[in-house]
Formats: sequence, structure tokens, C-alpha cells
Amino acid sequence: MGAEKRKWNTRVDDYLNRKAAERGHVIAMARMGSTALERGDLDEAETWFRKAAEGGDRVAMGNLAHLLNERGVQEQAERWYREAATAGDSHAMSHLGNVCARRGDREAAEDWWRRAAAEGRVEAMAELARSRHRGGDLEEAEYWAGEAAEAGNVEGMITLGAVLCDTGRTAEADPWWRKASEEADAASLIKLGHQAQQRGDLARAESCFHAAAAAGAPDAAVRLGLVLHRRGELDAAERWYLKAAKRGDAAAMTNLGVLANDRNDPGEATAWYRKAAELGSVPAYTNLGRLAADHGNFQEAEHWFRAAADTGDQAGLRDLEELYRNRQRY
Repeated sequence: MGAEKRKWNTRVDDYLNRKAAERGHVIAMARMGSTALERGDLDEAETWFRKAAEGGDRVAMGNLAHLLNERGVQEQAERWYREAATAGDSHAMSHLGNVCARRGDREAAEDWWRRAAAEGRVEAMAELARSRHRGGDLEEAEYWAGEAAEAGNVEGMITLGAVLCDTGRTAEADPWWRKASEEADAASLIKLGHQAQQRGDLARAESCFHAAAAAGAPDAAVRLGLVLHRRGELDAAERWYLKAAKRGDAAAMTNLGVLANDRNDPGEATAWYRKAAELGSVPAYTNLGRLAADHGNFQEAEHWFRAAADTGDQAGLRDLEELYRNRQRY
């Protein structure tokens, strides 16, 4: 009987709430929107949220903005985020910052994140820290990253690690990378690092890969080595490549060969390339071919270029064609 009574009470509550909403009660309208959203009726949810938002309910404004944002109606979503943010909704402030950032208005984005952060929104602290770090303001970046990290935010921990590393305090960064590795899985950290790399944010990518390495991700070491290599920190890159190579990573072996070749040690370069080639590294095939061609060993060069070309590798194919064209000149 208890369960039946609860169901009856719920039906009565729903009926009374609908009647109140239909009479223009703003809070009831907002509740109707939430109920419709829970059962997946997005059209009805939008209708009720819009009515409540137009009636001045700031929570409904934010919910309407979220719904419109997810439905791809960006211009309307921004309007309602702004209405809710102006009414004092810190969650909307944080989201409005994200919207401004997506359209490239970093100044406006930081302004809204700063307001939201001042209201205690941890996700806004993390976004503001990341933006200030990229803008070169390490002092403010460290402050907000620290606030976010202390609150348990992984993004904040990663940015704090990057800032500390940039200011020569790698030893202080290590505990935050380990903490991030405890809070997030290695695959997520690798993904964050890859996204940072694509944006050209190598400091953040380095921090993400450090955290992923602490989490035990098998490919984090070579990814970290690549970031350091691109930054010109060759000794540090070599240390991470060696860690990965010891675990049998062919890409790390290939890159160790590149480092050796760059310092004019073709013997060591060849040794690493051969190890990588045994594991099927196509770049190692082409690099071995180029070394052989440089030393006038055209038969061996042809062997390695053909091995690369046979995998469909365009660089190997181009090198093979060039070898044929220039053989007489050689």
C-alpha cells in the first residue's frame, strides 16, 4: 500500500504543479521543465524553461541555456547564459566564459571565469588558470590553478604542474602530477595531452604526459619525450625515450636514433633504427635508407625504402623514386 500511496501522491503533485505552471507560477514552470527533461521530452522542457526564464527565474535561464547549447542553438544559448550570469548565477558565468572562449573572445571569457571563480566555481578557476598560463601571466595562473587543484580539480592540478615546471620548480610539480594520476585514468590524461599538443600548448601537454606517466600509461614516456624534443630539451627527451625504449617502444627507439644522428653519431643512430625496424617501425625503415644512401650504399638504401613503400608509406615511396632518379648522379 505504501508504494501505491507514494505513486498517488506523485500524480497529485504533478497535477497541482502543472495547474500552478499553467496559471503562470514561475517556480512551477521551472519544475515542469525539469520533469520534462528527466523523461527526455526536450521540446516540452524548452517550452517550460523558456516561460520560467522569461518570468525571471535565473535557474530556468541557466537550464534553458544548457539545453539550447546541447541542441546547437548557440546564439540563443549565449543570450540565456548572459541573462543568468547577469542575474548572479555563477554556473552560468562559468559557461558563458566557455562560450566566449569558443568564439575567440579570450578577454570576455577570462572576465566571466574570473567572476565565477570569485563565487567559488572550481571549473572556472581551472579554465582561468589555463588561459592565464597561455597568456604568460604565471602569477595569476599559479594562484587560480592552486585554488582549483586544492579543491580536487584535475585540470587545475595539470595546469599547476605546468606553471611550476615553467618557473623551474619541477620538484614541486611532481606531487601534483601524481595527484592528477590518482584522480583521472591514464587514457584521459593522454587525451588531454594530445589536445594540448594540437593547440601548440606544449607546457600543458608536458604536464599531462607527466601525470599519465605517473599513472602508468605505457606510451606516456615516448609522448613526453616528443614534447621535450620539440621544446629543444634534448637531454630530458632522451631520458624519457630510453625509459620507453626499455619497454620495447619502437617509436622511442626511432627517436633515439634521430637524436644520435643529429649529434653526428651515425653508428648509434643505425643501431637504434635497426632495433626499431625489427619491431616494424616504418620511420626507422626510411631513416635507415637515408643513412645508407648518404654513405653510398644504394642497394641497402633501396631495400629499406622499398620496405617502407610496401607498407604504403608515402615518404618511403618518394625516397625510393628519388633514389632511382639520382642513381646515375650517385
